[in-house]
Amino acid sequence: MFSGTIVRALVITLMSVLLVPASCPGADNSDKALHAGISSLFGAAGETYLHYYTDLETPARVLFGTVAGSLPGLAKELTDSRFSGSDMAADLAGALLGALAANFVNSRLKVSVTRQERRTTVWLAYQF
Repeated sequence: MFSGTIVRALVITLMSVLLVPASCPGADNSDKALHAGISSLFGAAGETYLHYYTDLETPARVLFGTVAGSLPGLAKELTDSRFSGSDMAADLAGALLGALAANFVNSRLKVSVTRQERRTTVWLAYQF
């Protein structure tokens, strides 16, 4: 039912969501945190995909994961009435953080999924 890659992506997504503060003082700060948080999810997802489905080395995976994580923010900024460089900077920072966090976890997280009859077992092991 669940593959190891899906479980890894779910774990990384959960970790990325926990990195974003639940409440930030001031509307501008919470907007930046939202930009960074959402972009970190896309950056983590991009790096996770590249980690398991390509032969790219770590720097390239992190770079392309960051680019992938920044694209939704760029699209949003281009459709807004006014382009905000600070929002785009928050998107880039969040995407980079997500890609780095995903690379760190993906390099150390081992997931095993076994299925016997009607029972599925998922084992998570984290290497220090």
